[in-house]
Amino acid sequence: MKKKLIIIIIIIVILVVALALLLLNNNKTETVKQKPIKDKQTSETINPLETKLKAEKYYIDNNLQRYLNYANTEEKGELTPAQIISEVNCNLDKTKYEDITPTNINHNNLMLVNKYYYLTEDYTPNDLVTLTTKYNTGVNSQMRKEAAEAFMEMSDAATLDNIIIKNASAYRSYQYQVNLYDRYVERDGQDAADTYSARPGFSEHQTGLATDINQIDNGFEDTDAFRWLQDNAYKYGFILRFPKDKENITGYQYEPWHYRYVGKEIAKQIKEENITFEEYYAYYIENENNS
Repeated sequence: MKKKLIIIIIIIVILVVALALLLLNNNKTETVKQKPIKDKQTSETINPLETKLKAEKYYIDNNLQRYLNYANTEEKGELTPAQIISEVNCNLDKTKYEDITPTNINHNNLMLVNKYYYLTEDYTPNDLVTLTTKYNTGVNSQMRKEAAEAFMEMSDAATLDNIIIKNASAYRSYQYQVNLYDRYVERDGQDAADTYSARPGFSEHQTGLATDINQIDNGFEDTDAFRWLQDNAYKYGFILRFPKDKENITGYQYEPWHYRYVGKEIAKQIKEENITFEEYYAYYIENENNS
């Protein structure tokens, strides 16, 4: 009898140990299965903004730390990931007229000139041509050859629709911009002048690729010529350079009269994506060159 009892006890002990080992093994397996989920959750908890930024179309990997730093500044707390990317790509985390870079003139029709990219005092395009009175009403009547030909083609096409398109101001030399900017500063003060006039070397007009059309005032927005340009300028390689509601990106007030030649293909893309030239340049030129 004693032997049977001992055997029963041994069997019970073996069963208990086996059951304990089985439960322990199941717990380990469950822990392994759950671990990646915990890691993923931890990663997202550490920086959810980074995940959102990387999902945006115009995200540039080299700018990641700049995005995060910019988002953490107190006054930028309400920006969306798309706004953070747009503003940093366009250098709004830097100081205008101080954190500056020489314009890469090898980009030709796509060179960028703004408050962060400048032309030297001695830069003059070597292919300037003069527009005749058929296409010009102002004193600054020169444009680079390719841009001038595109402008004349655009003007001729507008004429067929009973629309008059003429240049009011195109190429300006560095010295011309010195005199113009100084007059504005004297009249309105530098802070106000900087919202509508470029400092010498930072004017897009010095490229020979820009044109002010017909009348240099906001009343131009209410004309048939402006409406025609909105629908057709891109077909000839021109973009509205300082659009409405993009003042923080371009650094200038809305100018319905100011157009810039970039070529037909690029003008079409900029219009379709509804972006500024700054945004295009940062993502499609600068980013690709640094990749």
